[in-house]
Amino acid sequence: MAKLEKLIEDAEEHYRQGRLDAAVVAYEKVLKQEPDHLEALEWRGELAVQQDDYERAVETLSRARQLRGDDAFTEYTNLGLCYYELNMPEEAVETLWRAVRRDADDLVSHSNLGKSLYDLYAHDRVEEAVTIAAEWMRRFPNVPDAQHIGAAISGLGLPDTANAAYVEDIFNDYAPIFDEKLAELGYRAPALILQALQPHLPSPNRDLVILDAGCGTGLCGPLLAPYCQRLDGVDLSPKMLEKAKSKQLYDRLSKAELTAFLNNAPDMYDVIVAADVLCYFGDLSRAAAGFLNALVPTGRLGFSVERMDDATADEPGYRLDQSGRYKHDPAYVERVLEESGLLIIDITQEDLRSEYGVSVGGLIITAAKPA
Repeated sequence: MAKLEKLIEDAEEHYRQGRLDAAVVAYEKVLKQEPDHLEALEWRGELAVQQDDYERAVETLSRARQLRGDDAFTEYTNLGLCYYELNMPEEAVETLWRAVRRDADDLVSHSNLGKSLYDLYAHDRVEEAVTIAAEWMRRFPNVPDAQHIGAAISGLGLPDTANAAYVEDIFNDYAPIFDEKLAELGYRAPALILQALQPHLPSPNRDLVILDAGCGTGLCGPLLAPYCQRLDGVDLSPKMLEKAKSKQLYDRLSKAELTAFLNNAPDMYDVIVAADVLCYFGDLSRAAAGFLNALVPTGRLGFSVERMDDATADEPGYRLDQSGRYKHDPAYVERVLEESGLLIIDITQEDLRSEYGVSVGGLIITAAKPA
């Protein structure tokens, strides 16, 4: 017993000092001697989560849950994250649903629950996903993830735009893996937008003032840099902006809501690019008015949206998809741009990326501010 207590003390000290590998070794020694040692199981699971060893985390945390019982177990947030990362949506939803009901302020679990519900829906567990999403909305009226993703999956309500707090939260979560994840999905929007704009721009001579609207981690930056005398970026997510800053391509990066930023930048930009940004806007009228305001006369705009191919007469021209992103009817996009005063140059249909092995259809739009 004394030896076991010493191992636990050593493991705790290793953890406090940031020596995670040494802490793992110590806890593994404890579990070798006493496989059902609850404290060691839970700390071993915590360490496995921090080291992205989700299979080992599930093994230890699920055993701790079994031993403690559902009412006494407290590691639902970590266990739910592991199930999500291991593409086990049924288990992830069950576990994270418990987590948020135990702690309404657990925003990490709310965020992961939304992503797991979308996975569950995409894996043909539609009825179950819809039922939980509707109850999630009802129980948590002040949680942005519940109100946005809950509405998207349950079909209850259609917000005109995604809640800014929800967008900031989800992209802060994705920032560390964003570039790699989009590369895996064959993401093409930045290249497609630049390809559409090129015939309407001067030769690359670093003479333009350009805004990367919703710049994220700066994926558009390398494509825009040859044209820029100055390149600005704006985004809601501080962690995305940190990644963009590290690329050393931007002259100014701002954390702001897009339409507010545009309305405070009259006649500022020769070119504005917005790649996969307006899929978090349903109603595009405020964004279109902002683009018109921020462009110089004859300034150019290029952006993408996800395409809605089956619009019905009773829909406003956009639809909130279960992903939490909006899809837009091409006729609606054209109408909003014309009503805003922008001149449409071209609208083309393209595949933007894949999702769950299916191509995501989109629109690439180029427009201009009148002289």
